[in-house]
Amino acid sequence: MKQRKASIERETKETRIIVEVDLDSESYSITTPIPFLTHMLETLAKHSGIGMRISAEGDVEIDEHHTVEDTAIALGKALTIAVGDKKGIERFGDAVVPMDESVAICGIDVSGRGVFRFDGEIEGEIRNFKAENFLHFFETLSRESGINIYLSISGKNLHHMMEAGFKAFAISLRKALSITHSDIRSTKGLIE
Repeated sequence: MKQRKASIERETKETRIIVEVDLDSESYSITTPIPFLTHMLETLAKHSGIGMRISAEGDVEIDEHHTVEDTAIALGKALTIAVGDKKGIERFGDAVVPMDESVAICGIDVSGRGVFRFDGEIEGEIRNFKAENFLHFFETLSRESGINIYLSISGKNLHHMMEAGFKAFAISLRKALSITHSDIRSTKGLIE
């Protein structure tokens, strides 16, 4: 089986992002200037079982938006390259993750089309990580990776809600990218 790895470097006037992924490894190292984003990316790596090295720098003195967005762009592109032609992957994944009073439900399709849909209400901010940028991260990741992501979250505690969302996505991703057969999981004979 070919190695399912990729690395992406993205540098703009606002950010410098380096992302390496290995779909068949579980080691990870994440550094960003946004502690809660770092925590969420570590959660993603741990529960997806995907090896990741992410180093992000950005103009967070202005706002966290650019760093969150560019990290999602680089991660999405790296996932696309690492997955390759999608031969043998399960393609679909889903998860329900309760976290205290919160619950997240996620379903994904590694379809190549990249549509994001969110159900629920999420507002507020945790140490320079706004709920609107939580949603923007998934919207951008979905578009850049070509993964359809459906995410529904309910609860009261913002930390629990966002963490449950990342965990549900991670578990769904682990299932969808697992090698379970030897062909393309589509009646068309290709996934794009």
